[in-house]
Amino acid sequence: MYSIMIVDDEAGVRNSIKAKIDWQASGFHIAAEASNGEEALSLLQERSLPDVLLTDIRMPQMDGIGLINACKLLYPSLKIVVLSGYSDYTYMQAAIQAGVKDYLLKPVGRRELVALLEKLSNEIAAEQTDVQLQQTEQRERKEQLLALQEQMLLRMVKEEYYSLLVIKERLEQLQLSAFIDERLHVRFVAVEMRVPPGRLGEERSHIDLLYMAFQMLCRETAGMHSDIYPFYDASHPSMMHFLVAAPSRGMEGSDITDRLVRQIRTNIQKYLRLDSVIGVGETVNGIRQFKNGYSSSMLSWSQSTIHGTNWAGNLQVQDLIAAFSPELERQLVVSIENGDFKGYSALIERIVPRGIDFPMFSFTFIASRILLLFHSIAKKYEAGEAVLQKRLWDCQMTIGDFHSREQILEQLEELARLVMDEAMKTRSSSGQSIVKTIQKYVDDNFAYELTLASLAGMFHLNETYLSGLFKLHVGVTFSEYLTSLRMKKAGELLAQSELKLTDIAMLVGISSSSYFSTSFKKYYGLSPKEYRERHHAKA
Repeated sequence: MYSIMIVDDEAGVRNSIKAKIDWQASGFHIAAEASNGEEALSLLQERSLPDVLLTDIRMPQMDGIGLINACKLLYPSLKIVVLSGYSDYTYMQAAIQAGVKDYLLKPVGRRELVALLEKLSNEIAAEQTDVQLQQTEQRERKEQLLALQEQMLLRMVKEEYYSLLVIKERLEQLQLSAFIDERLHVRFVAVEMRVPPGRLGEERSHIDLLYMAFQMLCRETAGMHSDIYPFYDASHPSMMHFLVAAPSRGMEGSDITDRLVRQIRTNIQKYLRLDSVIGVGETVNGIRQFKNGYSSSMLSWSQSTIHGTNWAGNLQVQDLIAAFSPELERQLVVSIENGDFKGYSALIERIVPRGIDFPMFSFTFIASRILLLFHSIAKKYEAGEAVLQKRLWDCQMTIGDFHSREQILEQLEELARLVMDEAMKTRSSSGQSIVKTIQKYVDDNFAYELTLASLAGMFHLNETYLSGLFKLHVGVTFSEYLTSLRMKKAGELLAQSELKLTDIAMLVGISSSSYFSTSFKKYYGLSPKEYRERHHAKA
């Protein structure tokens, strides 16, 4: 049922129009009536906006032209119909210039009124459908963008990346360009929900629903702040992470973090009736230090309880954060993936020389940071059920329980050998094993910038050798395989969503929409538009 307001200075005309037809049968109800333009504007401000305004032109105080001009300025979506007499030609010209398209001649005829209402009803329905489609598209775009932002943040704190330029380009695509500024200070917060034993019984679905509610609650809480970015690691569903951005290292950033911690803890208790353990990391600046900031939040979390947070700011790890540079991390990765335990030990000695008596919390931070590195390598090479990754995570959870430097070094040495063994097992076995590992990496990361050269560097292979090896074991070239993955995903998105081509191109790892369209047509034999229309027609 649509609403209409009638504006005419003669009550008899208004009553005649109201009595002329069965308004409900025509799909309308008369929401209000006014005797002049000023009264009409007052009602429009006080009440819900009607779908249609039916107004006379000649009226005292404010005539129809004045009312039309005001409505076009204040309520551009409002449909306006003019009541006109045969002698109102000059006024009608002014109304048409103001953008009015529909009119009724006095005296109003029943047939003409019904026909006009039917026309307006169809227009409004079509416009509402368009608005709903636009809202659906905007919601899908926002959800996809937020999901990609979360994936990107997780990738930046847990995995290797070989080109800072590529990372910066991706951040710009995902509307995270603020992070490119090396002067921006950020702080990571780790939040774990704690479910009391026996709370949920034996049903696995109950805990899955609770995980979902926890994640939604965290995202909604973060959504109240423009400078807080949530992200999530699917392998640890009881945890959420937040990146808190602040223009300076001072009190403003601490205030934002304080407020977030209080809100999260309160909301989890209020809405989920659960306890939470929260870790707050050290303030760092620049994306090169994201991993260090994240690692310090995990260390803080490992040393916190449901009764309070052990802030990493109290751990005095800033000097170690600065020392653990991206170049040093790269050297550690190379030594581990090459099975060079001697080289690895020398690098550890550089980080924490034996002659220096580091505080225990500093040593624990280093262990936490190295465990994060171990995890990224294990994820790259480990096949099957990820047993090693689980062990690394268990160690990360209990890192705060170690009481001596010797314990930490022994644990790191044991885990380093296990990670080296896993990497070398893949690298020294048949070509099929390494290709399978690389293929899995491509399957998981095709939405990002990937080249044969970058993969060759990542897995320590000659580019030409990798090209031939990939074609031999997969049956197609690397380029053909990558294009196939991207086009299949693009086809799914075109068929199942109303996302724009530029958005879909970005989602599948292609920065140019024109190149995407060309590649898509070459792959499917149809343009993206034709492909979408064909699938919608089948539906």
